[in-house]
Amino acid sequence: MRNGNIHIRGWGAVTALGWGADQGARRLIAGDVHPAGVCGSAHLVNREFKGFEVACDGNPLEKAMKMLDASIAEAFERGGLSAPEIAESALLVGTTGGIFIRNEHEFTESVRRNPGKESPPIVCRNRGPGEVADVIARRYGIRGLPMTFSMACVSSSHALVVAADLIAQKRIRRAVVVGFEPLLNLTLQGFASLLLYDPDECRPFCNRRMGMQIGEAASCVILEESDSAAAGKSGFAFAGGHLYNDNKSLTSAGTDGEMVRGVVSRALLKAGTEPGEIVAVKAHGTGTRDNDLSEGRGLAKVFEKHLPPVVSLKATIGHTLGAAGTVETALWLSCLEAGVIPKSFGFAETDPEIGFAPSQENLPAAAGAYLFTYFGFGGTCTAYVIRKMAS
Repeated sequence: MRNGNIHIRGWGAVTALGWGADQGARRLIAGDVHPAGVCGSAHLVNREFKGFEVACDGNPLEKAMKMLDASIAEAFERGGLSAPEIAESALLVGTTGGIFIRNEHEFTESVRRNPGKESPPIVCRNRGPGEVADVIARRYGIRGLPMTFSMACVSSSHALVVAADLIAQKRIRRAVVVGFEPLLNLTLQGFASLLLYDPDECRPFCNRRMGMQIGEAASCVILEESDSAAAGKSGFAFAGGHLYNDNKSLTSAGTDGEMVRGVVSRALLKAGTEPGEIVAVKAHGTGTRDNDLSEGRGLAKVFEKHLPPVVSLKATIGHTLGAAGTVETALWLSCLEAGVIPKSFGFAETDPEIGFAPSQENLPAAAGAYLFTYFGFGGTCTAYVIRKMAS
């Protein structure tokens, strides 16, 4: 359904670019970005992986909680939410690692405190992604509907579309949508074992791409019905989106691009938007061979000869997995608010099978419709449209 009556009231993000969405946007626009560095968090057992870490003192668990708090506080402050408004909000959390950071931190600390002894089991009982929602609800007094999405790379992007549909159906009035992803041994080792990790750099849509690089992040996007005077102040409306699960493959979206074409086309239809109205695409762009080929071919089929600028943010913040939806949305909105579509980094050579290059220069951010795409493991897919309103 078209969700034209839903606005984005507030947003916030903590990434490797900084402790705030606006700070991250300023650095993106200025080109003040750096490649991934060797990960140094105390709980990580392999000291060779490169990733996009958030700079912070304290142990990994303390840092993760600070990231979560900072991103939510930024969104609440930007949106001007009162305590009663926060309390009545629904809470939707997207994460893959969740507070498994607690498990990994406790495990590595136990090993360090007991040298020479047998390693303890990693305790996961009564823990998991749902713990994140519990922590947030208790800390901020949120008493509305709680939901957790743990669906690989589309976790928080799925949460955004579900939140918008629940608002459109009058089941909830406001949604606090949170994406949370700390660095984990589980994800770093896992993607490396699947040969999907690039040890040098992340190169979305580039012919030289070899794989993704992981980033850690926390983020929050608040959706609300437009009948609230505060809802439309940001100038952004959530027009609609589409969710899909392709069960033909656990790891690939199908390199012919047909599945991507279908998902994007349905998202545009639900958002009441024609392909020619899209000002720019915030693409998934992971830097892996098959995912970029699938997405690139799919976008080319949707837009044909009129492909708008395509941008991936993952060469600047890494793939933030379950948090990617809200993280990249928050950074993108802050860039649009500053009047700029940021360029895509990490690109050097056009892949002839894709046939286009991502945008290589900052562009003016006109009012209009912007497409967001996410394609993850398990055949999970999300696409949605956000409109920047004319001032």
